[in-house]
Amino acid sequence: MLTDTLAFLVADDMPGLERGFKSLLQKADDLLFVLKEDGRIVNYKFRSGNDLHTGVPTGTVNIRDILPATVLKKFSTASARVRRSFSHAVFEAMVVLVPGMVGWYEFRLIPTHKGTWMLFIWNMEAYRDFSWTVPNVPISTEKTIEGWSRLLYLRDFETEDHTRRVTETAVNLARRLDFGEQELAYLRRGAQVHDIGKIIIPDEILLKPGKLTEAEWSVMRQHPLAAVGLLRSIPGIEPALFIPRSHHEKWDGSGYPDALAGDAIPLQARIFAFADVYDALISDRPYRKAWSPKDALDYIANESGRHFDPALAPEFLAMMHEPPSTLAH
Repeated sequence: MLTDTLAFLVADDMPGLERGFKSLLQKADDLLFVLKEDGRIVNYKFRSGNDLHTGVPTGTVNIRDILPATVLKKFSTASARVRRSFSHAVFEAMVVLVPGMVGWYEFRLIPTHKGTWMLFIWNMEAYRDFSWTVPNVPISTEKTIEGWSRLLYLRDFETEDHTRRVTETAVNLARRLDFGEQELAYLRRGAQVHDIGKIIIPDEILLKPGKLTEAEWSVMRQHPLAAVGLLRSIPGIEPALFIPRSHHEKWDGSGYPDALAGDAIPLQARIFAFADVYDALISDRPYRKAWSPKDALDYIANESGRHFDPALAPEFLAMMHEPPSTLAH
């Protein structure tokens, strides 16, 4: 059922559509449209505080009918780039919400499977004074990573807490292994966007309430390489890409996407694998209940030398058996 906020999606007049879109921007923290290549809106989702709103428009509504003229021109340019290269496009635009009130937004247009696109919009007012110039590269990097994290959160409402937990655990393990502050910063960035490639995975696979078929797994296994494609243009991101690309590799070479084995797996990814698998095991899934922390740690111990680096496993297990207060930094 449509909320009042989204009633503009079934309105008939163009001014009403644009007014409704601007009203929505005032209410939403993040906004995601799933589109056909011709711009027709398939569904939409937005977050306001801790509330998630989603729906499907009744009738045919085109994204071009709701965007303000200044945004539409940039959207058309971005659309042409996506069609030409099948890569994502990013642009920024100022939107006059009401007379005397403006907002500064970033728009990310991303091609996905089955001929659909996603248009993600978020308010980047906090970053509007920073450009992509060399002195501001750290700020630009953090801004871009935050945008991708917000988008993944809209795709999968459970992801944000998972990302926070695994990032904290991986950083704590790396600190025990005497990583320097710069190395920790790269690891933290990689952990924050480790699953960003999942945004291109169709909802029927990403959000499936049950185990995936082998055909569905073949699609899901594309997300590490998709992550690299989405992230590689971020200034200074290269040292952080080891985690998004390689966190599903296994010590015995049976992982993906590159079937790396042993020390050929980047150290950051080997560290992160402990945090990622542990958190997944102790979390509820549609097809199973959460494991107990003890059972999850026993599993990791048993998989040492197969899934996990056998030299790192004792450090991880020792860390996880320590009182929680000793893990905080």
